[in-house]
Amino acid sequence: MNINVIGAGYVGLVTASCFAHSGHKVKCYDIDQHKIELLKKGKTNIYEPQLESLLKENLENNRLSFSDNLQEVSIFSNIYFICVGTPPRGSGEANLLALYKSVFSISENTKNAFFIIKSTVPPGTCEELSAMIDSSKNISISMCPEFLREGSAVKDFLKPDRIVIGKNPNISEDLFLTIFSPFIRENKSIIFMDTLSAELTKYASNSFLATKISFMNELSIYADLKGADIEKVRMGIGLDKRIGFEYLYPGLGFGGSCFPKDIRALIDNANDANLDLKLLKSVIAINDNQVDIFTKKITGYFESDDLSDLTIAIWGVSFKPNTDDIRFAPSIKLIKNLLSKGAVVKAYDPKALNNLRETIQHKNLSFCQNAFDAAKDSNSLIIATEWKEFFNIDFEELKTILKNAVIFDGRNIYDPDLLARKGFDYICIGRPNRKNIISEHSKSLNVVK
Repeated sequence: MNINVIGAGYVGLVTASCFAHSGHKVKCYDIDQHKIELLKKGKTNIYEPQLESLLKENLENNRLSFSDNLQEVSIFSNIYFICVGTPPRGSGEANLLALYKSVFSISENTKNAFFIIKSTVPPGTCEELSAMIDSSKNISISMCPEFLREGSAVKDFLKPDRIVIGKNPNISEDLFLTIFSPFIRENKSIIFMDTLSAELTKYASNSFLATKISFMNELSIYADLKGADIEKVRMGIGLDKRIGFEYLYPGLGFGGSCFPKDIRALIDNANDANLDLKLLKSVIAINDNQVDIFTKKITGYFESDDLSDLTIAIWGVSFKPNTDDIRFAPSIKLIKNLLSKGAVVKAYDPKALNNLRETIQHKNLSFCQNAFDAAKDSNSLIIATEWKEFFNIDFEELKTILKNAVIFDGRNIYDPDLLARKGFDYICIGRPNRKNIISEHSKSLNVVK
């Protein structure tokens, strides 16, 4: 089957590459001519495991092609998966300008077509678009929300937990069963519903996952106050099959292109309907406060809000491991907090440094090519993203290159008692801090400057 994918961003590239991998012939369109020329050569500026190899493989097999010509696209197929961005406006409202432009531009060049929206849109958007398109065009609009996790998006697309279809009532289910047949051979979980319910399903899914994160983060604050160990609590509740461990990790908060944007958009959309989503407002408020609470742990340790003359290393910049995405990443706010307090910051991330360079330019911020370069001669180390390479570190070597053996762990990836035995002061989230077990000297630490 021939399929068009509109938008060569994160969702569009994964969608196009995976459809092509499954045997469909796919043409991916984007208005960015430079991006299209790059993609034609098998290159992408997005880091996602397996994506570039999948892209090259399907280009070579002529199952995937790229174009910036809408007329060429309209000749190729009458099936359009719309995967353009819907970024937030200042109020939190979803900006649907790119979506509307895409739909109306395509509708001018085609008729008897199927538009399938994968972009995340407020409930009611598909109905609004359908009402605005000339009925003589015979264009149907359906919704197929994406549930891809950055860092495992290819795997998620090829082996989905479920496929949700908000079907236009005039379209047979057979069209979608044919398109998605390669992905539901093992798992038959394809769910048909109306477009409004499908749009809300996407928002509900992200909102619930974010709520779990904020729940654990708020609980971690209470654990800090009482001296409880949030990691023990996490195990105690996560083993309950009704709860599970997914998204049950306390840390610096959630980020990325979806959770912050989608929750705010849902809150804004509900406000328009005179509904106050108090729970989700709390989820956002807790998340927005988490980095500030962590910053206070740092200033509290050094017994000063003035961090000038201190050099602080940060391991991890992306909002989560296995991606280069730093949109709404907690690390960005943390770096800005530290810089505003006068600290010199040395940052390292396996994939996201280029994006950081484009986001923050500051004389006190440097970019390091490996983890130990960042740690060398630093007064302390912060773990901001739980990349796998940070889990198995030579702590003896690390201790010799840090000016002060101090680790602030924003992801709780280390064993506090082990770090104390290794001679580190260890400050984490929702767990009792550990002092260098050799002595209590850190209470009156003479910080090397």
